Amino acid sequence: MENEVYMSGTGNDFIVSLYEKELTQIEIISIVGDALIPIDGVIFIEQLNSSTVKMHYFNNDGTPAELCVNGVRCAAKYAVDNQLVDGTTLIVQAPVGNIEAFVDSDIVKIEAPIPTIGTEVEIDSFNCMTSDVGNPHLMVEVDDVENFDLNTFSEKARNIDLFKNGINIEIYSVVDQRFIYARVNERGVGETDACGSGALALFSFLRSNNKVQDEAVVLYPGGELDMSFEGGKMYLKGSVTYL
Repeated sequence: MENEVYMSGTGNDFIVSLYEKELTQIEIISIVGDALIPIDGVIFIEQLNSSTVKMHYFNNDGTPAELCVNGVRCAAKYAVDNQLVDGTTLIVQAPVGNIEAFVDSDIVKIEAPIPTIGTEVEIDSFNCMTSDVGNPHLMVEVDDVENFDLNTFSEKARNIDLFKNGINIEIYSVVDQRFIYARVNERGVGETDACGSGALALFSFLRSNNKVQDEAVVLYPGGELDMSFEGGKMYLKGSVTYL
């Protein structure tokens, strides 16, 4: 792979390189297996024009995903640092559509798709809420985020017919109107240290229910994601670093 680097978007770790050609699932799994560190996904960046790149994203099991917000942020920084675009504001083309990104050194902010809130589902006596951010999410409020058995719960949830195509699962607790504490188990990956689209789902849902303000922080094991709602638009901001 050309210009291969390891990058972390607030705890989500990826291999990122220039796009050369389409790869098979087996080839993606091989890249993951040969990685020097455990990674959540593989990203290929294709230059489209002086202000736009296309992100080809794969989970670490080789499957493609509709959206990986922290992957978008890594793609944006990679494009700027490798001069694939002019300037520090660009468009990252993802399967869910074009996402505007703003790169300021190690901080990358995106204008995010506004999630849609779905239906309530009861699993193991928990009232869970579905959401769609271009990819599917299940949000579960729990008393003890740190010690909750997320993997076992995720396996049960994914055995429900409603989620036969897989779903990302967020467990959370609201600390106060500015802070949400969360963990996530992503389809095709397992538990990860952060999830940008999951943070969007949580923020949108809790804001609509007046549980958090128009500015809030989602605290994941991998770090913080700053969320905001401004002028009818939703934004997500966080760190992107090289590993």
